[in-house]
Amino acid sequence: VTDISEIGRSKEGRPIKMLTIGKRDSKKMMLVISRQHPPEVTGYFAMRSFVERIAGRSDLADRFRSEWSIYVVPLLNPDGVDHGNWRHNIGGIDLNRDWTVFNQPENKTVSDFLKRREAETGGKFYFGIDFHSTWNDIYYPMTRRHEGNMPGLVQDWLDKIQAALPGYTPVIQANDRPTPAIVSRNYFLNSHGMEAIVFEIGDNTSRDFIAKKGRVGADELMKLMLSRVNSSQ
Repeated sequence: VTDISEIGRSKEGRPIKMLTIGKRDSKKMMLVISRQHPPEVTGYFAMRSFVERIAGRSDLADRFRSEWSIYVVPLLNPDGVDHGNWRHNIGGIDLNRDWTVFNQPENKTVSDFLKRREAETGGKFYFGIDFHSTWNDIYYPMTRRHEGNMPGLVQDWLDKIQAALPGYTPVIQANDRPTPAIVSRNYFLNSHGMEAIVFEIGDNTSRDFIAKKGRVGADELMKLMLSRVNSSQ
């Protein structure tokens, strides 16, 4: 099952769209977001490849979708994109410094959705990923001592990605401070128990490698989550 819905409106009234993939009303859920910062398009490209792999035709993806609900917000800052802003929304706020605070409607819309789905399904969000762009490819997870609903998932996932890409050594900068929870990763962990990561793609990373990282990342994540979720419930 795949559908597109509107979960809210931006500060200037533009729709915030969500793509829902997989088993409807599953108790096992994950979240994908992108473009909190308007010009960060390489992160968007990686997100697109990642999501297309999960939604695509393979035995692995079919099995994953039969068990999981995957929620995707590909454009969280539509006002900032339309106005050509650098990091802010139309309210002049960096949305990735507004989680928990919720001075702006965009992040609040996602937060309300997460709470609503947890209440409606009685389930959990196990994983949250926020795609960005910067000068180089960098992963920003939490350290292993900060555990959520599937302990160690993100660090194990990064190890699997490295093993699946021979010659590639990822830059990993793990964070050991879960508060303040004003960035997406910290909010996802603190408020919903998600194993969470900010996934940054370099501005000059080749488009072919971006697509490959998205595909490999999706495959390795699906395999890990399918193998581990039952022991975490």
